[in-house]
Amino acid sequence: MKITTIKARTLGATENKRSIFSPPDEAMLGGTGAFRQGSQTQPEPAALTVVEIGTDEGLVGVGTCGGFNLAAESIIHKHFTQHLLGQDPRRVEWIWDKLYMETQQYGLRGAVVMAMSGVDIALWDLLGKIAEQPVYNLIGGKTKERVPLYMSLLRNSDGVEGTVRRAIQDAEAGFKAMKYFFSYGPRHGLEGMRKEIEIISEIRSAIGPDVQFMVDAHMLWELPYALRMIDKIADADLNIEWLEEPVPPDDMAAHERICATSPIPIAAGEHARTRFEYLDFINAGVFYLQPDINRVGGFTEVLRICGLAAAHSRAVCPHQGWLHSYHLVTAKNVCPVGEYFPRREPLTGNSLIWDALNGEPEPDANGTIEVSDSPGFGWTVNEAGVKKHLISAD
Repeated sequence: MKITTIKARTLGATENKRSIFSPPDEAMLGGTGAFRQGSQTQPEPAALTVVEIGTDEGLVGVGTCGGFNLAAESIIHKHFTQHLLGQDPRRVEWIWDKLYMETQQYGLRGAVVMAMSGVDIALWDLLGKIAEQPVYNLIGGKTKERVPLYMSLLRNSDGVEGTVRRAIQDAEAGFKAMKYFFSYGPRHGLEGMRKEIEIISEIRSAIGPDVQFMVDAHMLWELPYALRMIDKIADADLNIEWLEEPVPPDDMAAHERICATSPIPIAAGEHARTRFEYLDFINAGVFYLQPDINRVGGFTEVLRICGLAAAHSRAVCPHQGWLHSYHLVTAKNVCPVGEYFPRREPLTGNSLIWDALNGEPEPDANGTIEVSDSPGFGWTVNEAGVKKHLISAD
């Protein structure tokens, strides 16, 4: 069996071209770097790259590259094809290492590894179709019949009452876990701290003590602010499951300081690339590792990260929902929960998956999903949806 065709197509929110790194306002406390505003800007123009790899036996594997990457399509078409065409698609690990070595002059991280992710995911989809097995059976079989999910949607854009109302709706819909994204940071001073504590306290009171409750700073903070906020959250006694990305991922010294003193477990990793950066997170004391399979290097690399996590008694909670993450959670004991982003209108960012690919599962009344036994990951390409959101990578 040989690879005969490779196709990558970039999708995006064509109506909105605003940068994800808008200039931040002047800070009241701490720095003013671009990361301070990262979660408050408009949807990215490049949201998703769909990769299809075909063989001489007529099988096609489908993969995805994560958002913000206009370069993935060009990297795949103009470089990766020369190393992929004619190869046996079953040599997945050999292909991963080959692409990693061949791109060292301009790769190792960033856009190149994201492009590798789409190729690798498509190859794993092919492996399942060749074996006529779901991918979870190729990596050890089921460790859980259904994947528990956490709803990843709570923000304070609707004020305290609206945010609490949404949390109650999610709990009533059956979700046993949910996550709130902080909006205030150092530039908002003590008033911002007070408002955030008020919101998360109201949410916890509304959803009760038995729903797992996570919070996400999405890189808005830096070390002094993070230490103060952690103390305030701990004093409020809200039983927070994890605090996600309190500081930018490059500041490993801050992660180490926070993890050494925080009574709240720290989660990080959605912006990291390859297993090598996860060694740093593990050594810093991060407990919940959050690789994004679309960004970290694909399914091959996330399996390596799971191995590291198992060796260090850490948990892997993959960023993004999507079928490839659900197959991983289904099969791996180190993966306790999956993230869930519902379809949102207008479709932008993560939501484009609902138009681009058929097969994404919906949660049941208990906030869980069951991965089907369809070969591969279970996706088919929705050509109409892809063409609707297609943008040029040039």
